[in-house]
Amino acid sequence: MPAGGFRLLAAALAACALAAGATAVPAGAAPDPVRATITRAFERGTIDEDQRSSYLSTYSAALRTRKFLSGGRRAELTYVIDTVRRFARQRRLTARLAPMFLILQRNRDWWAKAGPPGSGARLQLGGSRVIFQYFPGKGLQLHPLANFGKLNGYWQGKRNTDLRSLADDLVELAVERNGFLTWEYYFSFGGGLPPWISGMAQGTAMQALARASNRLADPALLEVAARARGAFDLSTPKGVRVPQSAGDWYALYSFDPRLYVLNGHLQAVNGIRTYTEFAPADTAAIERFRAGDVAARERLPSFDTGAWSLYSRPSWKPGPEASVNYHTLNRDFARNLCRATEVPVYCDASEHFTRYFKEDPTVDPHGAVPSPAVAGRGVRFRFNLSKVGRVGIVVRYGGRAYLSTSASFPHGERYIRWVPPRVTNERTYTYTLFARDLVGNSASASGEVRVKGAPKRKARAR
Repeated sequence: MPAGGFRLLAAALAACALAAGATAVPAGAAPDPVRATITRAFERGTIDEDQRSSYLSTYSAALRTRKFLSGGRRAELTYVIDTVRRFARQRRLTARLAPMFLILQRNRDWWAKAGPPGSGARLQLGGSRVIFQYFPGKGLQLHPLANFGKLNGYWQGKRNTDLRSLADDLVELAVERNGFLTWEYYFSFGGGLPPWISGMAQGTAMQALARASNRLADPALLEVAARARGAFDLSTPKGVRVPQSAGDWYALYSFDPRLYVLNGHLQAVNGIRTYTEFAPADTAAIERFRAGDVAARERLPSFDTGAWSLYSRPSWKPGPEASVNYHTLNRDFARNLCRATEVPVYCDASEHFTRYFKEDPTVDPHGAVPSPAVAGRGVRFRFNLSKVGRVGIVVRYGGRAYLSTSASFPHGERYIRWVPPRVTNERTYTYTLFARDLVGNSASASGEVRVKGAPKRKARAR
C-alpha cells in the first residue's frame, strides 16, 4: 500500500475510535483512569449502556476540545479535566459521575465557544435551571448554595414548574457521602481541596426540598431532605458538625472547622428548623436543630461589635467585619430565627444589625501623638473607629493643605501618620478626620496639633 494510503487508513481508524468514545492505548501504557472507572461502573451495573456511552463521549469531546484551545480557555478546561482524572485515580469518581460529568460537559461546551464571563458570574446553561458559577482559573462550577437558594426563590414566587424542574435536577446531582446525601463542591477554595461540603448549603437544601415536597405534594423530595440530615450528625471533615461546650456549630466549610462564620451557621440552623416543620416526627433533626440553636444563642452576641457585625471569628478570636452583603445576611437570618422562635438573642441581634445600617460612624477619641510634635519628625493622628469604613484626613496651615489622604480601616484603634515639613518656626496645624461607613453614613472630627520648629542642624567640621 502506498505511504499516502497508510496515512489515510490511520486517520480513518483514529476517527472511528473517537466516534466510539475511546482512544487507542499504546502497548504497555497504563489505561486512562477515567475510562477505566466508567468501564468498571458499567460492568458492575452502577450505570447503564446509555450512561456509559454518554460519559465516554463527553470525556473524549473534552479532550479533543482542549487540543484546539490555548491560553486561559485551555487552562480553565484543563482544571476541570484534571479534577475528573484525579478523582478517578483516587477511586472517588464512581459515586460522583453525574455531577462531575455535567460539570465537564458544561465547561467543554462553554470554552469551545467563548471566553471567560465576569468573575463570579452565575449561569444557567443548556436549557437547565441548574446554576453554575465562574471561578477564575477553575472553570464553571456547580454551586449548591446558589442552586438551593434559587429553589427557595421558586417556592416563594410560586413558580411551581420551575420548582419541579430544578428540584428534579438537583436530586439527580446528589452524592452519597459517609452515609448521607449531599451536594459537594468540586474545586479548591480557601485552602480546602475538593470534594468538600458546606453546612449552609446543606441546611438550605433541607429547607428548600422540604418546601418543594409540600408544594408539589411529592413525599420523595422530603425523603431526600431527610437523607441530607446526616451531614449535621458527623464531625468535620466527613460532615459539618463542630461540637462546642454548649451545643454544636455547623461549619460553613467542612475543611475548616475553626472558621466560625455567623451567616453560615444561622442559615444552617434555620434550614434544619424549616425542615422539621414539614417533618415533625424526625426527632433526630429536631435534636440537630436544638444543638445548633444552643450554640447560636451562646455565641451570637460575640459577633456584635456595638456598631456592626463580624463576618467570622476564627478559633473564636475576633475576625473581620462583615461586608454590606454579609451584614445583611446576618441581620436577615437572625430576623428569621427571631420570628420563628421569639428567642430574645435573635430578636436583639436583628434589631441591632438593622439599626447599624443607619448609624453614623465615630472616630472618637482622637488626637495627635506626640503633641507637641517636632517639625521633620513623624506624628500619628490616632482615632478609635466605631465600624469598618474609610477614613480621610486633611491637615492645614495658613490656608494650605499639607496632607490630604484616606484609607480603609476595620473598627478599633487606628492611626494615620504624617511628617510635618522641616521648618524652624513653630506652627499650629488644624486637621479634620472624615469617616464614611460601608453604606455611606459619615461623620467628621477636628483638632489641632502644635509642631515645634526643627532644631538647627550642626555645621559639619571641615
